[in-house]
Amino acid sequence: MSTPYHPTVAQDRGSNIETSFEELRLDYYSERRKSAEGQPIPITIMSTQNGFGTAAAVPEDTNTKRNETTPSSSAFSFGVAKPTSVQNPFKMSAPAQTFPVPTSVPTPFGAPASTSVPNTFSVVGSSNNAPAAASGGFAFGPSSPEAGSKAPLASGGFSFSFSSKSGLDFGMPATPTPVSGQPKEKSGAGSRKKINRAHIQNKTADSLEGYEHYRSFMDKLAESGVDDYVDLPMIAVMGDTSSGKSSLLSNISLVELPSSDTLTTRCPIRLQMRNAKSKKACVKVVWKDKPEGNNVDFHERTVIEESWSTLTDIIAEAQQHIISMAKKEVARDIVCVEVEGPHCENLTLIDLPGIVRSIGVGESADLAEDIQALMRDYLNNERCVILAVHPSNVDFHNSQILAEAKKVDPDTSRTIPVLTKPDLIDDGAEANVKDLLLGNKTDKFAMGFHMVKGRGQKDLNDDVGIEDGLTKEEAFFRNNEPWRNIEDKSKFGTKNLRVKLAGLQMKLIHESFESIISEMKERRNDAALELKALGDIPSTLIEKRALFRNVRDEMREGLGSESLNGRISQLHSSDAKRPSAEFHMASKAFREELNLSKLANISSIQIGTKIIAVVDGKEVRGSVCFVDDTNDNVFVKNKVIDVVKAKPGSVKAKPGSVFKSNYSVLSVRMDGDFDRLRPISRNLARSDPQWISELIEKNRPYNLPIFLNPDLFDAIVADQIEREWRNPTMRLLDFAAILMETASKRFINEIKMIKSLPSLTGFLVRKSSEVVESIKKDTEIEVSKFIEREQTPYTQNHYLFENLSKLRTQRLMDEVLSSVVTHGGNANDASTDKLAASIQGIFERNQKRSIDDHMAEEMQNALDSYGKVAFKRFVDNVPMICVQIMQRFPKMISDILSDLTDSDIDQLVVAPPGAITNMNALKKEVETLEKGIDTVKGLSSGSV
Repeated sequence: MSTPYHPTVAQDRGSNIETSFEELRLDYYSERRKSAEGQPIPITIMSTQNGFGTAAAVPEDTNTKRNETTPSSSAFSFGVAKPTSVQNPFKMSAPAQTFPVPTSVPTPFGAPASTSVPNTFSVVGSSNNAPAAASGGFAFGPSSPEAGSKAPLASGGFSFSFSSKSGLDFGMPATPTPVSGQPKEKSGAGSRKKINRAHIQNKTADSLEGYEHYRSFMDKLAESGVDDYVDLPMIAVMGDTSSGKSSLLSNISLVELPSSDTLTTRCPIRLQMRNAKSKKACVKVVWKDKPEGNNVDFHERTVIEESWSTLTDIIAEAQQHIISMAKKEVARDIVCVEVEGPHCENLTLIDLPGIVRSIGVGESADLAEDIQALMRDYLNNERCVILAVHPSNVDFHNSQILAEAKKVDPDTSRTIPVLTKPDLIDDGAEANVKDLLLGNKTDKFAMGFHMVKGRGQKDLNDDVGIEDGLTKEEAFFRNNEPWRNIEDKSKFGTKNLRVKLAGLQMKLIHESFESIISEMKERRNDAALELKALGDIPSTLIEKRALFRNVRDEMREGLGSESLNGRISQLHSSDAKRPSAEFHMASKAFREELNLSKLANISSIQIGTKIIAVVDGKEVRGSVCFVDDTNDNVFVKNKVIDVVKAKPGSVKAKPGSVFKSNYSVLSVRMDGDFDRLRPISRNLARSDPQWISELIEKNRPYNLPIFLNPDLFDAIVADQIEREWRNPTMRLLDFAAILMETASKRFINEIKMIKSLPSLTGFLVRKSSEVVESIKKDTEIEVSKFIEREQTPYTQNHYLFENLSKLRTQRLMDEVLSSVVTHGGNANDASTDKLAASIQGIFERNQKRSIDDHMAEEMQNALDSYGKVAFKRFVDNVPMICVQIMQRFPKMISDILSDLTDSDIDQLVVAPPGAITNMNALKKEVETLEKGIDTVKGLSSGSV
């Protein structure tokens, strides 16, 4: 079991530097794992008045004495690797601390990673005389037994810097990126300064080994084609043809790339370099636009050190294979060259075809534009560093690549101009090139210029090797003016450029790693959703039959839920209503329209209705001009109480208009004054049946005219239904048909499984319209039959008889009751006489009415009673008949689709070429990004 760890602070009293051993442990062990559980690793921190000096890490065992043995290659060190240089050991201001190494530390993906390291190691201090491993401080990384006292640690390890102001600084060389998860600052007198960890973003990439995992991860993403969908960090070498691009790549990789007097690079060449003990190379082709046909694949070729001279020919063969298979002069497909050896930096570079301005004999007219298009793919990648190669003997104003780089990288944050061929500069022009190199001739480039010298044509003719060429390059810059006098030597030479690019690539990966993972997942999800939206595209007849059957079933079930079968598959929350809901709203409007018709309102009184009313024992006829619903009174213009004078200056109203003022209803006279109208109790007013009297007179039969004419009653009912009820009924039928056709069309267009099958979709829409039209015709016949039946009045509804009996006596009863209220208030003889006279007058008026008046009133009462019965039947039955369009449709369309033959289905279930191309592209995108995500998982498990 591991012993609990308690951080202890060691303080340098002279420089006031404070740090915690916990910080050391957290950072160092984020990537270096301890394979043996619970084995403690003692770390001794020594300080002095003069600050930290060099230190060495030594595996502790019984035969090893501290400061006497060079650590093994698996050990780690602060500063130089040889502790024999230690002088004047520092006095300890704090005892040595021992703490266990965690057996596993979570990676960014949740899975633990493990790395074997010695069971224990110690860190001791030395004097300031020993050379520091990193500028301004110490490097912390894997040490090597070959390292001498002056050798810095390999790039990619941790760097530590100390100052009296800022304390201990953890970071990776030239890769300042933030990280979370730092320990909380202590409070109180014994608190320490917070260690600056803002430089760390991804702990798993902080060590050299961790970084190489991440670089390998990016290379695998590029090989799998992820860079077609997500911008990946890369360094691309661009420039004019014969500008020295390929020579530069050859010097960096120590691989002789194909060279000739014609256009050398015809497709991108990705050089993936990795530091290793022995030389080995692998050449393969990564297809971007893989052609169809036989013998397309290029078989991967491996070259070992003994056959290294064949590598150039194999690269040329792979390049020619791509051009031959693609049938293009320039292709997007990539020749991938994996190179490893002791000479290699951990670095990946891409060489692109050189820019051409004119074409030669036998070359395509599109050659220049094809190269430009390929170059733009890389220029537009915002994570691509542009290594812009420009010959020193050519005026930089004529550099197309620098101009192109400025377009996409105006702040020059991702462009490094590399000047080549300095030995060809005209005599006397060196000063201008020097100014260009130092950034004095053009806008500053954020990462500055760099200069290299490759082998000239004479060297190539004399078979001067790459390594000899690099030696001659170093001598050239060391011995020639004005380069020898430039203080910053890091601007010169291939070796310095290697180191610069390795650190830059590390920085690119650190800054973009998390966002690349997020973009892969987002693009994968979007493509998957789009692919799902396209639906299935079956190819065999069995698959087509299965899909067609599923479509048929979905239409039967889905359209049933959409219509009025009472089942709801899901709630509608959008603005659009269900077809069933829209039909119910249309049915309500149909009812309201019929309710305003004359047959449904024979006896109703409203403004404009001609009435007969009894006022002061006399009948009054007129048209209602105002209805007071509050007091249940009606008003006619010919019943006036008095005249009201208009006030001077009052607003003049239009003559004939009627309005209520306070408790009076006034009608505007022609002279501007007002008639105060007399209120008439609504129960003493009856709809005037004069229009019925006229019909009785015009249609009187030869029979004795003392009986109600039933034929006239039937004719009035039939006429009212035809004139006022047929059209609303047919409009509701049309609405139901349009609603069903629209709903089916929308439903079909939303079936996901046929999104990519327009022929089938169009067929289903057309067939649905035919089915709706067929059902509509049948329903129209049924509606017409219903109307015809209703035009012959008949009912056994008790409401008719009860209402008719009530109406026959209602008028007389209302008049009598009104008279009793008026004259029966006092129990004296005079009041009794007046009441009796009033009642006698009521019956006398009724007796004096003509037979036609009685028959007209009786006919009106019969129409009133029957109209209400017929209205109820219409507003119930018509929607029930019309809704059959929606109810019958699902089964009828399903039956029709079931009758289709295999031949019909085979012809209908066919996707257009564009849809298939789109589907294949989306499938490829999903599969590619899935591979990329799997690569992430592989990185997490340590398999990358």
